[in-house]
Amino acid sequence: MEEKNTPKKVDDKRKPSEKKKDRRRLIKLTVFGVILIALLVIILNWRTFFAPLRDAFLTVGKGGFPVMLPGSTAYDMGELDGNFYLLTDTYLYTYNDGGAEIKSTQHGFNHPASSAEDRRVLVYDKNGKELKMYSKSDEIFSRTMDDAIVFSQMGSNERCAVVTTSTRYSNYLYILNNEGKQIFRWASPEEKIMRVCFSDRGNYVYVSVVGEQNGELNCAVLCFDITKEQGELWRASTGSSISYTLECLNDGIYTITEKGAFLFDKETGEIKAQNTFTKQINSVCDSEEMKAVVFRDSASNGVNVVVYNENLEPSASLLLENADDFDIEGQTLYVLSGNELTAYGQDLTERNTYTLDDEYSDVMIMNGGAYLLGYNTVACVKL
Repeated sequence: MEEKNTPKKVDDKRKPSEKKKDRRRLIKLTVFGVILIALLVIILNWRTFFAPLRDAFLTVGKGGFPVMLPGSTAYDMGELDGNFYLLTDTYLYTYNDGGAEIKSTQHGFNHPASSAEDRRVLVYDKNGKELKMYSKSDEIFSRTMDDAIVFSQMGSNERCAVVTTSTRYSNYLYILNNEGKQIFRWASPEEKIMRVCFSDRGNYVYVSVVGEQNGELNCAVLCFDITKEQGELWRASTGSSISYTLECLNDGIYTITEKGAFLFDKETGEIKAQNTFTKQINSVCDSEEMKAVVFRDSASNGVNVVVYNENLEPSASLLLENADDFDIEGQTLYVLSGNELTAYGQDLTERNTYTLDDEYSDVMIMNGGAYLLGYNTVACVKL
């Protein structure tokens, strides 16, 4: 009787065929989960994934140079993802490197200005409150700020800096992501923000400011970590010299001021190199491999181009009677003067001279060509 009432042990061993089915079911569920996660990532970042594919199949015109432009009071030309754009007082035009128009968009700003980086161009209304970010074919986002925009700067990872006025502070600095959302803000209490640049990955932002101390100008470069809500990581003084340029290069933070050049360490802000200028600056032109400063030469009524090495020591000099514009690609300096474009090596020895079919005001070196802006035309010379 006792044996009959005792429950028998159930054998939980399954047949090999059943185990095989369970393994297949588990694999299918795992694959489905991976696909679902991938779809969610793509949906949340659809602009990043599909914008390059959409742009690759754009319908563009026949192209060819010279590109005939509509009449405008002024043009701003820049590079955009291997293509080029022109900003006028009413429109933003984008063209491929063959001169075919990709897109024309009316921006609606009273005083338009632009800043471009990689695949994005930021167009903002200077002294107004609106800004828009574009790819070469589409508007990415638009935003209206609370105060008037002083200037804006595109950075890496499609982030941008916007400097505005303020009734409580000297300036506000906003960092926006690729959707136009604010991810960082800094209020400058008493100093005016002059320049902004980003680190390579866009996590750090460097800011040049100018203030007053004891009746004299007091200028500095500051570093912030935009992933953390905290104050400046470091501050480096440039004395009474206001920054004309501010760049994050491989060897450090490079700034040209009205009285000299500084190279700061990215991590600490310590001065790695510096130099003092005795002449008035006309313009600055540089790349990762070559740093050149153009000075006004009062004796010859021309300009003096000086190239500086990694220690900011002058390594080459060139006196020019006339120069309309400059650009640098790699270790080559290009000088536009009237209807001639001349290429110089890093030692400023002449390499080549290109005779142009007309006179141009601006030059931009891109994709092995010189893109030249003239009166309502853009020409291209293969280098």
